[in-house]
Amino acid sequence: MQKIYRKKTGPLKQRMLTNFQNIMNNYLYILLWFIVIVMFYSIIKYNFFNSHIEKNIDEYNLNQIKKFNLKELYEEKNIEHNNIRVWVLNNTNELGLASKIRDCLEKGYTYANTNLKGDYDIRKQDNFSRKDRDEINFKVLKEETQIFIHVDTINYPKFKNQIKDFLKFTGLTSHVVDYDINEILYNERDITLILGEDWNESSTLDSCDETIN
Repeated sequence: MQKIYRKKTGPLKQRMLTNFQNIMNNYLYILLWFIVIVMFYSIIKYNFFNSHIEKNIDEYNLNQIKKFNLKELYEEKNIEHNNIRVWVLNNTNELGLASKIRDCLEKGYTYANTNLKGDYDIRKQDNFSRKDRDEINFKVLKEETQIFIHVDTINYPKFKNQIKDFLKFTGLTSHVVDYDINEILYNERDITLILGEDWNESSTLDSCDETIN
């Protein structure tokens, strides 16, 4: 009867196999720790770094107020609607949109059988440009309609009523409002309305075809 001989693994190959197994085990261990570290970093970044950015914006606005003594200018302002200076900027591909919304803000319009009085002081209507983007200290999204307030409502709290009225007039919500306190912007306007692609979905301004005057 013929005997079957099995080839034995030599010491060198045995060591190589053992080293390979150790490497694989260490690799999986390192990969697991890497995933855990990335998760912790993401949690920390979301909870702490984002709030730090918001604090920096608030600090920037307060520093601008102190630097240019804007508080005195706010206290001198008349808060009638026809003294609220507004820029209307079109950030869509729709031609003539800024002009159309300007008519609404100046003349008023009818929505749900209700006449909304429009007596705002429109200082500019135009397409949203690169220069406008550089002046605004926030990210401007083409898809969204945004409102930027250039009046400090901490030192001039009465202006909060003007913001509420403006939101009621446009049908927009406070979620689209940001505060950009800046001397250059404030010297030109109190409010910047940037019309995004959702302007007729997120507001009542799609009824602007029915102006009052």
